[in-house]
Amino acid sequence: MKTKIILLLLFLVSVYGLAQSKSVTGVVTSSEDNTPIPGVNVIVQGTSRGASTDFDGNFSIQVSVGEILEFSYVGFKTKTITVGNQNSINVILDIDVESLDEVVIVGYGTQKKAVLTSSVSSIKGEDLASEPIANATQALQGKAAGVHIIASDAPGSASTVIIRGLGTIQGGRDPLYVVDGVLTGNINNINTSDIKTMNVLKDAASLAIYGNRGANGVIIITTKKGRSGKMQVSFDSYTGFRDILSKVDMADASSFVTYSNEAALRDLLNDNDPSNDNDTSGFFPTNQQYNTNWLDAISRTARVSNYNLSLSGGSDNIQAFFSVGYNKEEGILKDNDFNRLTIRSNVEYKISDKLSLSQNVSATITHVAPKSFNAFTTAYKQAPIVPVRDEDGRFGASVAFNNVGNPVKDLFYQDENQKFFKIQASLKMDYKIIEPLVFTSQFSIESETARLYNFQDRLGSYLASNPGNTEENFEGGIENPAKTRLTVEHKNNYHWFLDNYFTFEKTFSEDHTIKLTAGITAEESRGEFLKGTRNNVPLDSNLKYNLGLGDEDDTQLSDGSFTVLDRLYSLIGRVNYDYKNKYIFNASYRRDGSSKFQKGFRYGDFFAVSAGWAISNEDFMQDGFFDVLKLRASYGELGNQNVPFNVLSATTGSGGFYAFGPNQDLQQGITITGTVQENLSWENTNEYNIGIEYTLLDYRLSGEIDYYQRVNENATLEIQLPDVFGFDPFNSHVGRIENTGVEVLLNWSDKINDKLKYHVGGNFSYNKNELTKVTSPFFNEQTGGNIDNGQYTKKVAVGQPLGSFYLYEVAGIDDRGEFVYKDLNNDGDITEDDRRFFGSYIPKYFFGFNFGFDYDNFDFSVDTFGNFGNVVYNGKKAQRFGNENIEQKTFDNRWTSGRPSNTTPIASNDVPKSSNYYLESGDFFRINNITLGYTFPSEKLGLFSKIRIYASAKNPIILKRFSGYSPELSGGDNGNPLNTAGIELNAYPTLRSFYIGINTSF
Repeated sequence: MKTKIILLLLFLVSVYGLAQSKSVTGVVTSSEDNTPIPGVNVIVQGTSRGASTDFDGNFSIQVSVGEILEFSYVGFKTKTITVGNQNSINVILDIDVESLDEVVIVGYGTQKKAVLTSSVSSIKGEDLASEPIANATQALQGKAAGVHIIASDAPGSASTVIIRGLGTIQGGRDPLYVVDGVLTGNINNINTSDIKTMNVLKDAASLAIYGNRGANGVIIITTKKGRSGKMQVSFDSYTGFRDILSKVDMADASSFVTYSNEAALRDLLNDNDPSNDNDTSGFFPTNQQYNTNWLDAISRTARVSNYNLSLSGGSDNIQAFFSVGYNKEEGILKDNDFNRLTIRSNVEYKISDKLSLSQNVSATITHVAPKSFNAFTTAYKQAPIVPVRDEDGRFGASVAFNNVGNPVKDLFYQDENQKFFKIQASLKMDYKIIEPLVFTSQFSIESETARLYNFQDRLGSYLASNPGNTEENFEGGIENPAKTRLTVEHKNNYHWFLDNYFTFEKTFSEDHTIKLTAGITAEESRGEFLKGTRNNVPLDSNLKYNLGLGDEDDTQLSDGSFTVLDRLYSLIGRVNYDYKNKYIFNASYRRDGSSKFQKGFRYGDFFAVSAGWAISNEDFMQDGFFDVLKLRASYGELGNQNVPFNVLSATTGSGGFYAFGPNQDLQQGITITGTVQENLSWENTNEYNIGIEYTLLDYRLSGEIDYYQRVNENATLEIQLPDVFGFDPFNSHVGRIENTGVEVLLNWSDKINDKLKYHVGGNFSYNKNELTKVTSPFFNEQTGGNIDNGQYTKKVAVGQPLGSFYLYEVAGIDDRGEFVYKDLNNDGDITEDDRRFFGSYIPKYFFGFNFGFDYDNFDFSVDTFGNFGNVVYNGKKAQRFGNENIEQKTFDNRWTSGRPSNTTPIASNDVPKSSNYYLESGDFFRINNITLGYTFPSEKLGLFSKIRIYASAKNPIILKRFSGYSPELSGGDNGNPLNTAGIELNAYPTLRSFYIGINTSF
């Protein structure tokens, strides 16, 4: 009986609730001119129910008595109305220009974009969550003007980020990342779904507050926070697969044999020894048993999956956000796997009206099974006539005719595991001393632990390298015949920060607004590592990573040390002033004291000044063409403390003794081969920036234009004193590097009707990079870009961009099919003096273009990226010794006596000179992402407040001139311009990916 009564009551309550639901209509107009406003969002607070106004400002929505309607639109103040008995509600929205500009996170505080006088690019987390993105830096590509991203598709890897050009060669080039107040070197540990905003600080006006850490730019990331009200649970997931976007067509067995035999014949014809005329040992028979596609042999279609669960909720006094994410990613190299688990907890406490606390904690566990990218070059070079495995199951080998390994064998015997645990945490206190004055104290820490295991089956690899190898050969021919070897390395490092500063903000006489920030900061970092090695550890998979096993009587190799304790203490200050939001002034200052440098050179002063004029707020512009028009200009000085230090080296003579004195007696002694520059300190960068921001056509069109000149006045370069001094090359502040550029940003957003709205946007960047001056006559013009065949490809010189290629120039092909090189100095010989510069791998122009639309419940978006004005070097093609495979195009176009060619030389086994023949255009245009999504209508969701499904294609199409795998070549050494950046050698190809995903909340 009680059950029936309860059911009856529930039925009556539900009927009563339905009876109270009704349709409310109305018109939304502007308070300025009473015109209707299309596209206004009309939301029932606390629900997912909503509507929007049509072209005439009309709306209709199903609502219950007592519920609250919220009306919001860009450029107008949000208004809320509680529904009573009325069936019609007409709403007038007031203009709110300030709401047009979001609050931007800057160093040690926030600023409204309306009064921002610096160059900052912002990306919202919701834009990142709408598509599958594992690494947040890659999501920046093509979306922020002046930010050049060289993407990497290797599992778990970070993209190279260059903000407004390269300003250093020897020093660190990466930007500084600030995650919820934690200063860090990368954001590989961040779950993209946790990001609320990403702000890229680009000019000195925004960067000077970071002093000697700001020269390469700063990327500030804030993660999501809790919110008051009912707890919201969100679950996001995607899964998909990846493969190589652009493959290289290699010669098959028949073409390889023909080419190699022609090369062997050329060698015979060029050999002046008549006794070798009948030597056929270097020729291959035409009936080959195997035709191996080595790229297919080492690669696979890789699967990717990602899961993220988050909870957000709280009361007026406590708001909490919690998330857990898991990312599993296979590499296209077989057995190359990456797994990452992230956990985050963000909680805010309002203790009283004066005191509030917040804590942010994230932990990341990463497991990587790495594989060497050398496999791509080895697969390119290995002959197709070599089998992966022969009929007896042994790995195929080519030791009889070339020195290329078996890449499948190399991957099989590379047995490594890497485990990382990283934690970032911060505790922040804000205390309101009086109404305009707030004291902020924040303590943050970052700690990382790494466990690296490298197991070598030395005997197995030796036997697999050559069918003729035996265990007896191994034991008798190797100095240390350990059959297996295990190396275990443990690394630990920490970095803590303490920020204490005051913020004063007040408006005087309604027109003058002042915001002051002043305080002190301190940080400390240190690391340690310990490495141990043991021989003959068991092969058993359960035992091989145990350093305690193996030869007990064997001498164990060990190593370990602490890094230098680094401390940095700083004073910071900033003043912002604006008059009626028209005339804006900003000045910032930081004094750094670093323990990295010698006494007398530890302290540096960094500053910036900037000003802005909001022209659109002038009375004479009120009926003008622009909705918003602002001019800004700035100048500042920054620093880069990540410079290499000179190490004083000493060597002993032969046996450690020298002949010395009148009797030339042998005396123990050493030779000093290095020197120390006592004044070696941070690099100084100064920058000018002029910008304009505008919106027009009722805020539908917006854009920014910036011009900048950034100069590193004391770049660290190598000095080489004359040999008589006996010193090795050393570093000194002798260079001047300039970056000059223009950035253009343009966005259009509009609504056609109440169902269809769309957006179109793009950005364009130009940057000119040059080493303009060297102040020392002993400047060592360093060479680099070595491609492991005795050839180098790059050189550092005045008047050239960093990373410039310095090569021989091919004049053509002679009547014998041989390269003819230009004799630039006309001395009759081709020598090093005949090399010249051919440009840099750094593009002069790069851009992004995006567009999308929402129609009813469907959403569609496309993002693109491209760069022009750079060159890249086909290193794997140029790295040739003899009897390696060649590209099918090389075979088809080669010079022969019956078909002379003016583009491709005769078949040859000679090591080629580093010439412009292997230099290709780095220009490309790529579709980065295509996403189509569908959000289910709210009335059909039941328990859920949102369900969206989508399909995405990442990098599905590329238009490029480069014949290799990818024109995006970071070099793998943090983009060092003197190494293999811009050279395709042991480089990971660009991948295309296809995903399906779901976003839900309830």
